Amino acid sequence: MKALRDRLLWAGIGVGLKILALALRRAGRKDPWLGRALAGFDGVYRFQNGDGSRGHFLFFDGARVRAGRVAPRPPDFTFTLYHPESLKLRGPEAVLEVVIANQIGQSGNMYYLYRFGFIMSLLERRLRYPRQGEAAYE
Repeated sequence: MKALRDRLLWAGIGVGLKILALALRRAGRKDPWLGRALAGFDGVYRFQNGDGSRGHFLFFDGARVRAGRVAPRPPDFTFTLYHPESLKLRGPEAVLEVVIANQIGQSGNMYYLYRFGFIMSLLERRLRYPRQGEAAYE
């Protein structure tokens, strides 16, 4: 039963990453700031469980953002979800709570962590204020 629950949980994480990739692609076409941030970026992120036996990738290749189970090259940064079943992200501040509670491990080049955070902040801004001053960003 635990194995089935674990497989379903990781399938859900994979679907969530695919939705995130789709949201980034669509928002990147409409938001000039996000579009520029994505256009010049090349990086691979791995999201894995505590022992590394399950995982999904999120890869950025210019304005192309994709998610999948196989990466084109080794990851630049890895997020290890120690207790993915207990993660209930209610907003951006909840991510900090998860990191402080040591429920997510991080390894790799820190530049990619900061770049990921920057891109996510631009996406959050786009989702929170979808039509506010689009011309003002240029």
